[in-house]
This record gives sequence, structure tokens and C-alpha cells, in this order.
Amino acid sequence: MQIADKHSLWNHAAQRGAVTQMKGYKAFFNTMLALWMSLPTLAHAETVVMAVPGPGNMAFLPVYLTKAIGADHDEGLTLKLRYFNGGPLAIRDLITHNSDFVAVSLPAIAAARADGMPVVAFGQLSDSAMFVLLLRANLKNQVTSIAQLNGRRIGTPAGTSTQRTMGQMVAEYLLSRAGLKPNDTLFIPTGLNRESQHAALSSGTVDALIGDEPFASELVAEGVAVILADMYSVAQSKALLNGSIVRAALATRESVYAQHPSTVKKVQRMLNRTLEWLSKHSSQEIAHKLASQPGFDAANTKQLIAILQRSQGMFPNQLAWNTQAVATTESFFHRMAANQAESDLHFADFIRN
Repeated sequence: MQIADKHSLWNHAAQRGAVTQMKGYKAFFNTMLALWMSLPTLAHAETVVMAVPGPGNMAFLPVYLTKAIGADHDEGLTLKLRYFNGGPLAIRDLITHNSDFVAVSLPAIAAARADGMPVVAFGQLSDSAMFVLLLRANLKNQVTSIAQLNGRRIGTPAGTSTQRTMGQMVAEYLLSRAGLKPNDTLFIPTGLNRESQHAALSSGTVDALIGDEPFASELVAEGVAVILADMYSVAQSKALLNGSIVRAALATRESVYAQHPSTVKKVQRMLNRTLEWLSKHSSQEIAHKLASQPGFDAANTKQLIAILQRSQGMFPNQLAWNTQAVATTESFFHRMAANQAESDLHFADFIRN
């Protein structure tokens, strides 16, 4: 009887254990099912590939921030970024169907359009030109103004054989404004990342270059460069370029815009979510979100915060076009036109609302 009781107890305990285990499995399954059902956008996310200069260029911060805050997932998308050393190179990636969207400068989009490329712009991502003209530090006692760059080598973002970058257009404009002619300086292609800009200046390959933040501030802090002109400030950008110039804009191929309107709208809403988030959070919160993204160094978070704080107003609150800024950008583009096709181009032909 005592032995039988032991067996009975063992069997009962085993049955209880099995029931408990089954309950555990069921609870786990229910938890996973609930999690899956609560994330339908991740389960069935549509992948969109976007070409962008970078990584890490602050002019295109909203695009990088989109990944950091998950605004793509909120719209049922998975955003994949492809990085390039200049807007024309990113647009070429778009035209060759390696990407379906692009974030580049509005003048670069205009240059592509004038070159016969079927590209349309459908959103504005910045409210200033956002470039920095840097001078090699060991020249600071010899060159104290843009006019004194006569005979010097100027680094600009990489373009193509038929398209200049906005960076080169801005450099040409600043030199012209200072009284220099196009052949008074030599333009040399340099990358849009900290490594290539550092190498170009420190090696003496260029005497000055059109740079970007946060790389410009890093180069200054390292003693590699000094600033000749800062166009990250909205006020200074307007003063140097006679008004607001749209640096960053969203674009796609005409076929994508016409045949996939729902995806285009998702991309618009995705970036609108990001711009809204950007407008409601502090420089510290923005910098910490970006710290884990490609091109941003967590060790330089304090520097990034300082740049954001001194450059308020760089980004709009939504993608909607600023008609005055578009008009100023068009005038700038026509003034810097390299051929008749660029001179005759009307921005209304390729800008979509």
C-alpha cells in the first residue's frame, strides 16, 4: 500500500508537470501570436530602397533619423539606404533601377532633369543650403577671404561627366560673388564623408573644400581646417546665396511616381512622421537617436548637439514645398547654368505636390 501510494503520487505529480508544461507552451504561443498580430507592418513590410549622399551628412539627417526612430515601420515599410559621394551619383543609382527613391539636392535633381533623366521631386527636406567652405588650416594666415582663393584647388562633391553637384555650383557661386572667374581655381572631386574630406585637406590635395557637418566641425576641432563660410545657419545661408536654397529633396523616377502612388504616399508619410518628430524633440534626443546610425560617431555626440543647437531652422516641419525657397533655388540654378538646357529648365516641369 505504501509502494502503491508512492506510485500514485508520482503519477499525479507527472500529470501535473505535464499540464503545467502544456500551459507554459500555450502561454508562450499566445504571447508570440499577440506580438505578431500587434506588428502587422513588420510582418508584411514593403521594402523601399533609397539612394542618399553619405553616410552621416547632416543635410540629409531626416533620412537617417527615419531609420533611427522606426518611422518606416510605422508606415509598413522597411527602408534600406544606399550611400554615395554626391547627388549625381545617387541619381544615377536611381535611374539604373538599383534604388527607387533618392534624397539629394534640388539643383542636382534639376541638373539630371536638364540632362534628360526622367526624375521628379516630391518633397522638401531642408530649409537652407547647408554647406561649409573649409580652408586648409596651414593656409589661414595666407587666405582670409574667398577672393584670396584665386589660383587654389577647391574640393567639391563628386559629380558625373554631364552633371555637377550642388556643392560645385555653390563653390562656383561664392567664387563668382567674390570676383573670381571660373578658370581662376581648379575643382577637384572629393567625397562627402569625414575620411575623404580629412584626407584631401591634410594631404594638401586641396587648399579648400565644400564640406558638410558634422565633419566640418570635427576637422576644425582636430586642427585640420578653418571655416571661411558657414551655410548651415539659415540666416548666413540666405545672406551668402540671396535667399533660401533647398539643399535636400525627395525624388523618384517618373514611372514609380505614376505607377506606384500608394508607395510614394507611404514614403511621404514616413518622412513627414520624421520631420514632425524632429520638430518636437531636443537636440540631445536627436543626437542620441542618431548615435547608432552609420556615419555618426557616438564619441562626438556633444559636438553634434552643439551643431544642432546653433543651426536651428535647417529642417521644415513637413515635406510641403516652400514656394519662395523653390523660386530662389530655381534662380540660383539658372544663374549657375552650364548649358542651354539648364538655362531653359522650369522647376515646375519636374516638381510634384
